[in-house]
Amino acid sequence: MIDLALPAVKGAPAEAKKALLSGIEAVINADRRIELHEFVVLTLVRHQLAAAERRQPASARLVDLRNHAAVVLSLVAHAGTRPDAAGPRAEALKTAMQAGADAMGDFTLPRFERLSFGEADGALAALKRLAPFEKAKLVRGLFAAVTADGVIRVAEAELMRLVCAVLDCPLPPLLDEIDPLSLAV
Repeated sequence: MIDLALPAVKGAPAEAKKALLSGIEAVINADRRIELHEFVVLTLVRHQLAAAERRQPASARLVDLRNHAAVVLSLVAHAGTRPDAAGPRAEALKTAMQAGADAMGDFTLPRFERLSFGEADGALAALKRLAPFEKAKLVRGLFAAVTADGVIRVAEAELMRLVCAVLDCPLPPLLDEIDPLSLAV
């Protein structure tokens, strides 16, 4: 519904946008928990409704924003498995993280035991400063993590869409061409 309404809402007065955002936040926070899907929706709406800011040329390098990239990589990798993964699932998580790091180039992963959506939001904001080719490296790494097990789950696809939207870069072609019914839940 939000995807369908956003084009019309973008032209609304600032107060209407603010009221919509407040309403969405109230619904999401009603149970005092934020689910991954809710984080994705809220972040996408915030990004889409944000006032057009003066963009300075993005020139940051991925290596300089390594910790922020690691937060987002960890979030994407964890979307494909349970947070308390053990045994084979823990190995799959480790494999996804390493696949992402390898695809980003010379990238050493900091360890994240627990992530918050606040950290992820801050990391996404910082990663907006990446130069275009650096954004491509980040997306390539995230996509490698998502596809490391050969299955793209709905949560993983949602996160890829979120990251690409926030970074103002196109989705990898596979996500645009994939049949939604073939995505794993």
